[in-house]
Order: sequence, then structure tokens, then C-alpha cells
Amino acid sequence: MADMQMVFYALIQRGFGGDGRQFLVRRIHGSFTFPPTKMEQGDELYLALDRIMAGDLGLPYKSFYPEMEFSVIESALDGPKYEGLSGKWYLYPVVVSLTEKARSFLDKSSPDLEWMTMEELDAATQEPNTKAIIRFLLNVGAEQLAKSSLIPSMDALACYWARFNDGGVRIARGETIEKILDTGDRAFNLRVADPYLPYHKQGLGFTWSFFTPKDKQDLHVHGMPAVEIYGVLKGRLQLWWKPMNARGVKTWKNKTLEAGDWAEVEPLNCHLAAWLTPEGLGTVIKAAGTGELAGVGRLGVSGKTVCKQKNPDGNELKCSNYGHCQIPPVMQKLMDEYKKVFEERDWDVMDEER
Repeated sequence: MADMQMVFYALIQRGFGGDGRQFLVRRIHGSFTFPPTKMEQGDELYLALDRIMAGDLGLPYKSFYPEMEFSVIESALDGPKYEGLSGKWYLYPVVVSLTEKARSFLDKSSPDLEWMTMEELDAATQEPNTKAIIRFLLNVGAEQLAKSSLIPSMDALACYWARFNDGGVRIARGETIEKILDTGDRAFNLRVADPYLPYHKQGLGFTWSFFTPKDKQDLHVHGMPAVEIYGVLKGRLQLWWKPMNARGVKTWKNKTLEAGDWAEVEPLNCHLAAWLTPEGLGTVIKAAGTGELAGVGRLGVSGKTVCKQKNPDGNELKCSNYGHCQIPPVMQKLMDEYKKVFEERDWDVMDEER
């Protein structure tokens, strides 16, 4: 199979003038364009990005991350060519985020670099391939571009970690885990039953993740034969539980876990794990039978059942025992706070003596 010839273009943005965004552009042969590099046979995304960001722009490693890949675009026939390119070749635009360290470095960088809005670049360049990318971004890619991240996202950091931990042994250092979790508002899942993000590996009979108070916890129950294990590395985590079929408010029990504590939850036990402190780091390991590896949603067959929740289609899902259980007032107060976004929770209320 013939090599598909391609030039990678880095789309580096910054906020300016309210919602307006500017792009980093580079003057090459007298014309401005997005920073490019020719992709070689077998080249992969991170190596190509390193050539632009570290090689051409001189940025330090671990200060730039690929966020979003757009569809490749056929090059303009009358556009300039890289040495070695002939016939049909393609343009490959990729959104790249920068750390604050990288942005401050760029401000002191080469006079051949400038920040321009898409419209300013369109007016400033006559280079056909750059104009082809602009037309594509203003039309097909406009909505995606508007949602793209200016700073490294949780997924970008996690994918970078996975890129360099893809062998038989993966090392997740504490500093890396906390950096990834600080960037997002959900759990950092390393292994799941059905991988849905690039950095996931399949949970071969178990799932494994790290979580913080930013990750919303819910009241739920796991079917047979799932066992869920919580480990607290930092902060204080309160665990509430009762047997699924037990009736009465007083059947609920709770324990507060400190750093270094672990808890094992048997199947068919309704439980809620909620942080009592705004700072916290925990890990969850869930061992499951083969039925549960099919997905999530149906008790005893494929995952967990939440006490009560809404599907994406707006329909409500309820546990089969919903309405036959009553929640203790103290636990309800905790759940009400936990439903709020992280920044709006009253941590003094959540950490009262219980």
C-alpha cells in the first residue's frame, strides 16, 4: 500500500476579547500559516507534535498536548510542497493545548510567530493550503473548535500518560494521578469493562479507577457477584450502606474512612461513598463476574443500579426497591450537598460530627 503523504498543522489557541480566539501562526517563506511538519512513514501523533513544539518552537516537553484531531483535508494543487511530497497529499489539523509555562515561553519567542484571529489570518495569507484549512474550520469544524480546550484537558493528560505507559507494566505515579484528576471533574479510570476512552485498558474481571471529591458519587447497588473495594489515600470519606432488601431508616450504617483505610462492599448492598473534605484522593477496585462485563445498567446482569436517575432520553430509572426505603436525615443532607457542583458545596455541613 502506498504511503499517504501528509502535513500536520498545530492549531494553538488563546482567548482574546471575550469569546474571541486567536491562533498561533508562523511566517514561513514570507507567508503566515499554522505551525506545520511533514509526517513520515509510520509517524505517530506525539512524535510529529514534538517536532513542531519542541523542535521548531523550542517549548519544553510536557507543556503541550494534542486535544482534538480533525478529518484530513486534501491539499490545494497550487500550494507549496514540502521536499519529498508529490502528487496527492493531505492536510492534518490538530488542536493543541498549552500549559501556562508554555504560553509564557511563547511570549518571549521568535519574531516569526504571531497571534491572529481566523479572519486576520485569512486576510494576511495567500497560501492555498492555509486557506483550505481556514475554510474547513469555519464550516465543518466550527462547532468542534469552539468547544476545544485552551489548556490541557483531563483526557489529554491521561492519553499522554497512556502513550508512555503502554507496555506490560504501567506506572501511575501519585503526582501524575493528582495532576490528571485536578484537571477534570470525574474519575480517572485505568481499567473498565468496556473501554470507551483511548487511555483505558480492558478490566479483565475487574475495574480500577482513582477519584476525588470532584467526581460526583451516587447511591447505588451492585448485583451478584460484584465486590467493590474503596481505598482512601487522602482526606476523609464517609461510607453509608444497608442490605438492599432491608427495610427501615435504622437499617442504614455508616463509617468514616481516613487516609490509609479501606472498605469492601459486598454485592446487593446499597451504598453511598461521599467525601467529607474538599481535598481527597481515593481508589476503587471492582471485581466482577463475567455477566457484569457486558456493560452497566441492569442489576445482576451488567453493572450497577442507581437508586433513582434519568436516562439521556429523559426517562427515569429506579431501583426495584425504590419507594420502599427511607433515607436517614443526616445521610439525606449529605446527598443534597453532594448533588451540587463541587464549588457550591457547604463542606462545613458535610463534615459535621455524625
